[in-house]
Amino acid sequence: MNNQFAVLLLTSLFLTCSGDHGEEPDHIKLTLGESLTDQHASCMEYTYYSIEVADPCKDLRVKITQKSGEPNVYVGKSPNRYPHYLTLTWSSYNWGSEDLVISSWDPEFTVGTYYIGVHSFCSEEVHSGDNDARYDILVESVETTHPHSEIGLDGEISSNLDSNGYHYYRFCVPDTCTDIEVRLENCLDPNECPTSYAYPELLVSRSIVRPTVNDHAWKLADVSQRSVYLNHDDPEYFSGHHFVGVYGWCTPDDECPDKSTCGPCEYADGHQYRVSVITTPVTGDCVSRRTLEVCEGGGAISIDWKRSPFGYGT
Repeated sequence: MNNQFAVLLLTSLFLTCSGDHGEEPDHIKLTLGESLTDQHASCMEYTYYSIEVADPCKDLRVKITQKSGEPNVYVGKSPNRYPHYLTLTWSSYNWGSEDLVISSWDPEFTVGTYYIGVHSFCSEEVHSGDNDARYDILVESVETTHPHSEIGLDGEISSNLDSNGYHYYRFCVPDTCTDIEVRLENCLDPNECPTSYAYPELLVSRSIVRPTVNDHAWKLADVSQRSVYLNHDDPEYFSGHHFVGVYGWCTPDDECPDKSTCGPCEYADGHQYRVSVITTPVTGDCVSRRTLEVCEGGGAISIDWKRSPFGYGT
């Protein structure tokens, strides 16, 4: 394989979109948190908007307040600059007003430009008939909701193990110019806690909400290692939500002849532990890394060699 081609292939994660795409004349630019009133979409046509989203830790809410007609909303990311009902979109098409929340822990969610299409649905079979849609539009970043308990940055959470079971948590990194240590603390020494020591496993995943020991995740995989480290120069580390699993690893009691060394399940069950998320700001020059996006039409693709692990002239 040609060396230059190999470098281009292997550094695909470092591709960035550049170039001035300009604003399409039919995209109305919105500002987060500011309502745009007295908007209009013609019968069975779309009015398009764009919005810049910079916070990977908050959900995106698109609110359409109906005044007349029947407005529906469709939201897309590049390269879908003109989302509609036949494209891959987030959408809301209830009767009347629309209130769409795009979760920041949705695997498709990234920071960047979002495109919003408001469609005026018309039909003699609906109450609005053939009237154009008139409405107000508001787009805002809102606090996320998730069934997992959140561990704040530089925070901690404590609980008790379930033998051979999982407990799940989450934390969110606003940008990768911060090194992260996810630390699991518990009593490992049979001499200190002879009838209650345990060897739990720690898992950290970017994309799997409920990671297991078999999944794509950072792991301890060793009794002597008690922290997972996410460093700013790790090409696998991105801003956004991360999901933490604590697994109550143990040896079945009937397969544990020497309970002082084998980590029996009866000791693991109910064993207390603490998980901490510890941050260290990166000093010096640092450019936060975000997930790769498809470049929009007219943009150039470039490789950030400074962040490539393969160096110059490979």
